[in-house]
Amino acid sequence: MTVKSTITTIDLLRNGVVEDDAVFCGSTDDMLTDQGWQQMVKALENKNDWDLIVSSPLQRCREFAELISNEDDIDIELDKSFDEIDFGLWENLSPEKIMEEDAELLNAWWQSPTKHSPPEGEDFHQFQARVLKAFKEIVENNNGKKILIVTDSWPIRIILMHILGLQSEQLFRINVDYACFSKLQIHHDEVGQKGCLISHG
Repeated sequence: MTVKSTITTIDLLRNGVVEDDAVFCGSTDDMLTDQGWQQMVKALENKNDWDLIVSSPLQRCREFAELISNEDDIDIELDKSFDEIDFGLWENLSPEKIMEEDAELLNAWWQSPTKHSPPEGEDFHQFQARVLKAFKEIVENNNGKKILIVTDSWPIRIILMHILGLQSEQLFRINVDYACFSKLQIHHDEVGQKGCLISHG
């Protein structure tokens, strides 16, 4: 018996460097620098065959995604589910400043970000749930298409952990630099779905 199958391609692009990259910038709507724009342009060289672009509404992602959408006449959707995690009272603070004020919590968070949250910050498991719900909906609604998702480092880590079957505690084992580009393939057949990481970096 021949099993019918299709492949959905999902490309992930992190934003480039922002104006103040020395502080925690989650929900803060920081802007790309000129260098950040150049990093993202370089990451997408010779890549423009998407059927759909999905972007976080934060301007460090949205403005570049809208540029690509307009230049190549590609449909775009803005989805807050792909916003970066909210660091609460740590927003716009440097790790050095936080270390002076609350070294114990910062160290605990570095060791186990899934069990500890910044003060008034977003719970990791709720963040993980919103990202994966949106990602799975994209896969289900765009079977066989090519999608570009423009987002931040933490949502990309969450998606890659999901595809690779990694545990939440391994979050920081995945490096996601500025303008990091990752390619995923989701194979659909009569049995179900299987995702694989094609490239990352």
